[in-house]
Amino acid sequence: MSVLYLSCFGPVRVRVSALVSSVCFCLVSAVELSSALPVRVPPAAIPMDLRVEQMQTLDSSRREQQEMLALKHKQQLQRQILIAEFQRKHEQLSRQHEAQLQEHMKQELLALKHQQELLEHQRKMEQELEKQQREQKLQLLKNKERGQESAVASTEVKMRLQEFVLNKKKALAQRSLNHCISNNPRYWKTQHSSLDQSSPPQTAVSTYNPPAMGVYDSKDDFPLRKTASEPNLKLRSRLKQKVSERRSSPLLRRKDSPISTLKKRSLDMAGDAQDALTCGCVHEECVCVCVCVLQECVYEVCVCVCVVGVGAGSLQQLRQHRTLGRTQSAPLPQSGQVLQQLVVQQQHQQFLEKHKQHFQQLHINKVRHQSSHPTMTDETVVITSCSRERLSALQLKFLSLGLVYDSLMQKHQCMCGNTNTHPEHAGRIQSIWSRLQETGLRSQCECIRGRKATLEELQTVHSEAHVMLYGTNPLRQKLDSSVISMFVRLPCGGIGVDSDTVWNEVHSSSAVRLAVGSVVELVFKVASGELKNGFAVVRPPGHHAEESTPMGFCYFNSVAIAAKLLQQRLNVGKILIVDWDVHHGNGTQQAFYDDPRVLYVSLHRYDDGNFFPGSGAPEELGSGPGVGFNVNVAFTGGLDPPMGDAEYLTAFRTVVMPIASEFAPDLVLVSAGFDAVEGHPPPLGGYKLTSRCLGHLTKQLMGLAGGRVVLALEGGHDLRAICDASEACVSALLGIELEPLSADVLKQRPNENAVSSIEKVLENHSQYWRCVQRVASSAGLSLLEAQRGDSEENETVTAMASLSVAALEKRMEDEPMEEEPPM
Repeated sequence: MSVLYLSCFGPVRVRVSALVSSVCFCLVSAVELSSALPVRVPPAAIPMDLRVEQMQTLDSSRREQQEMLALKHKQQLQRQILIAEFQRKHEQLSRQHEAQLQEHMKQELLALKHQQELLEHQRKMEQELEKQQREQKLQLLKNKERGQESAVASTEVKMRLQEFVLNKKKALAQRSLNHCISNNPRYWKTQHSSLDQSSPPQTAVSTYNPPAMGVYDSKDDFPLRKTASEPNLKLRSRLKQKVSERRSSPLLRRKDSPISTLKKRSLDMAGDAQDALTCGCVHEECVCVCVCVLQECVYEVCVCVCVVGVGAGSLQQLRQHRTLGRTQSAPLPQSGQVLQQLVVQQQHQQFLEKHKQHFQQLHINKVRHQSSHPTMTDETVVITSCSRERLSALQLKFLSLGLVYDSLMQKHQCMCGNTNTHPEHAGRIQSIWSRLQETGLRSQCECIRGRKATLEELQTVHSEAHVMLYGTNPLRQKLDSSVISMFVRLPCGGIGVDSDTVWNEVHSSSAVRLAVGSVVELVFKVASGELKNGFAVVRPPGHHAEESTPMGFCYFNSVAIAAKLLQQRLNVGKILIVDWDVHHGNGTQQAFYDDPRVLYVSLHRYDDGNFFPGSGAPEELGSGPGVGFNVNVAFTGGLDPPMGDAEYLTAFRTVVMPIASEFAPDLVLVSAGFDAVEGHPPPLGGYKLTSRCLGHLTKQLMGLAGGRVVLALEGGHDLRAICDASEACVSALLGIELEPLSADVLKQRPNENAVSSIEKVLENHSQYWRCVQRVASSAGLSLLEAQRGDSEENETVTAMASLSVAALEKRMEDEPMEEEPPM
């Protein structure tokens, strides 16, 4: 094909041939030359060492890994350095913040102290200013002339006199309806209310009709006019003083004049006027009057005054005494006999007050020496033939329930001002007090004034350092950093000793001392016989407070301090403390753990130590001489099911009341926490006790110590629950008929957890109390079943006793009587 190709191109074929020849020659020459030279192998034909390349690749990757590790190590070092620097900066800032916080608190405390000093200074200045104004006014009155002075005082005097005249007219209209009274003195039975010299005349209508004083005539009262009234008042006071100097006793009379007045009974005895006792005097003209010493009714004095030879004519002469004439001032609004009668009533009131104080002193001495003289009888002054039973009934009838409350205790609250985050707040006692007012129970009680407890009283239970820290004004002490460290900053922004026990720098120390002093004051009035029983509406609570540790909302143990003071000051022999708060009263148990004179009984949720405060095991019986006098009814089992009325009634029936009756206390104190009542969440209680049941438990306790029972508010944070419980307990203390328990509660048996807890308590105390063995078998019964068993047992004992008596009588009839030998 190349030939054909070349033939087509004639001249070109020769050139190609020549070119081919030259090329071939060159190739041959090159072959020869290359054969003569050393053989040179092309690079592509030389074999490569693959291991060297792999090693190089490994070295490079290793170097990269080493570089990466170095970088990571460097980064870690830098991170550690940064973290260390951050921690150092954080610690430095924390120290600066703490220092600033302490400095801020110091400034706040100093500002509060300065503000308090300013308020105190302002108050003193105001008092001084008022005092100066009063002195200036008094000096102006002294320097005024008689006409000016009487013009200043006549307006008030006229108003008082007008009120007195109006009351006298009302009394006259009332007496005109009851004028048909016999002139025989032995039928005279009058009533009057004791006159208080410092109080204005009573506006109520009086039914007093003194037969020996004559009928009051309104013509004796001259119309009022604008004249000098001060001399009239001076004359009246001089007349009273003269009459009081003439007769030192209201029971004594002038020898030269017949009887001009009678002793009357106070209004408290008005309902029993028709039951007045007579002294049995043989004279017809004997005036027999029963005098009752105010509300205490400690003596019933029958005074016999025999008026021999005094007839109607003599009595008529008494009505003809001349009244006081006109003086240089306005006339007196009453006759001389009435004025003299008022003075006698004043003296009679003083006489009764003296005997009341005498009786109270006797009662205190009796309580003090009761333990050393158990067989000593009551020392009583009797000027009558009345029976002792009637006197006791009168005394119990007129003793009243005491209530103590002070609004200053509401100021103990967190400085954050948010009551939703703090269960123990001021609304607790405010709600209870409002409920007692709304239901009318407060009006049936005697409200006493509370007071602050002294530092010495607080130290009967707590240490001196604890008392000085929480019982005094903290502004002087808490500037010290060591004291500030004992307080913590709460999440709400306030200050407290722990997460739930708040502290107010200004008001807490006063409030806690006021709570303790109020309880002590009420307890002493009940122990001394001035009151029948009492209920203290106080806060903060106290039964968790230990000797040197505040906890659980508590700073000072009010009930324990009151019991210690009763032992020290009144020498009370036996005191029963019942604590039905759902939390165990660890502070009260600690205070009397080795004291056999105080029986402490607590009913609380225990749950094997897993419920606050973790103490109160049934094995905690006391120590030393106090073994057996510490009784813990520790309910276990949690809230499956929760404890309710049936369980608490069983505990009272089998443990509390039998042991308390055998102990026979002289006074009963109750740490009345209401957080076991239905309505409290599980963290604060979770039980299903009803307020009605608490009222019945209070009624059972009133059967001890002659009814001397004092309840002091402890826990309880659901407002409706604590108000209902307080109403039920106060009603029981007043003796009001309680709403009966439902039939389901009476028939319900306690749950297995409660029965197991109660049996464990009975087992631990069986060697210390004889009554425990008798009731141990009835722990699992309902209230109706237990009552039915008791009635059957009583019938059996009665039948056996009657059989024994019948057999004894039959044996005595069968045996012949021995004949006496002849003399």
